[in-house]
Amino acid sequence: MVIKKVINNNIAISTDSQGDEIILIGKGLAFNKKKGDDVDKQKVEKRFYLEDQGLYAKFKKLLQEISIEELNIADDIVSLAKRKLEKDLNESIYISLPDHINLAVTRNREGLNVKNGLLWEIKKLYKEEYLVAKEAVQMINERFNVELGEDEAGFIAFHFVNAQLNSGMNTVAKITKFINEILNIVTYQLNITIDEDSLNGFRFITHLKFFANRIFSQEINESSDDPFLYEVVKERYSKAFDITQKVKEHIRNQYSYKVSDMEATYLTIHIQRLLERKN
Repeated sequence: MVIKKVINNNIAISTDSQGDEIILIGKGLAFNKKKGDDVDKQKVEKRFYLEDQGLYAKFKKLLQEISIEELNIADDIVSLAKRKLEKDLNESIYISLPDHINLAVTRNREGLNVKNGLLWEIKKLYKEEYLVAKEAVQMINERFNVELGEDEAGFIAFHFVNAQLNSGMNTVAKITKFINEILNIVTYQLNITIDEDSLNGFRFITHLKFFANRIFSQEINESSDDPFLYEVVKERYSKAFDITQKVKEHIRNQYSYKVSDMEATYLTIHIQRLLERKN
C-alpha cells in the first residue's frame, strides 16, 4: 500500500487491494511522506471509505479543517450509535458530526454555549438517540476537557436522526407533499403565512419533516403517551388543538396513519406557538 496523496501529517490517501481510494488516519502516518512512499501499516488507526463520491469529496475537504482527535471521536460516536440504536446511518454523518464537534468544542472553549430550541421535542420523541447522545457528550467532554451539556446532547441526537432519514427521491417527494398539505391546513385555519426563517417556523417545519418520515418509513411510534399533558394541552390550547384534530383527520384519510396522543400533543404545542406569534 502506497501513499497517493498527503492531506497532513496524520492523514493520507491511498488505495486498497481492489483499487478503491481510501483515507488512512494515524498520528504521524504521513509525516515526512510524499506521493509514492509506502504506508507504515502499524501507524494506521482508522480507514475511511465513502461510497457516495459527492460526500467523499466533501469529506476530504473537511479533513483539512478539523483535527485527528475530532475525527476519531466522531468515528467512535458513530460506531457507538450504530451499535446501540441498531440502525443504519447515512454516510453524511461522517461529515456533519465531526464538523459539528469541531464547532461545539471551539464554542465551549470560547464561553459560547448555544441553547437547543428543539431539546424538549428531541428528548421526548427521540429518546434512544438522546440517550446515546448523552454518552457521546460525556466522551467529548473527557477527550477534550470541555463542559458540553444536555443542549449539546440534543444537537448530537439530531445528527443521529438526520442520518436515519436516508430517503430516496420518491420518498423525499412524498415528504415534501405531506409538509405542504399540513402547512396549507394550518395556515388556512390560522390565516397566517409561516415564516420558515423564524424560530417557531423552523421548529414547526422540522417537526413536520420528522413526522412525515415516520409515516413514510412506516416507523412504529413507541413514544409513551402522557395523558395528563395531553389533557392540559387540549384544555389550555383549545384552538390549536382543534386545528390538530383537522390535521389528524387529513392524515388518517390520506395516509391511513393514526396519529398518537403524544404526536398530537406536540403538534398542538407547535401550532400554539404559531398562534401566539400571530397575536
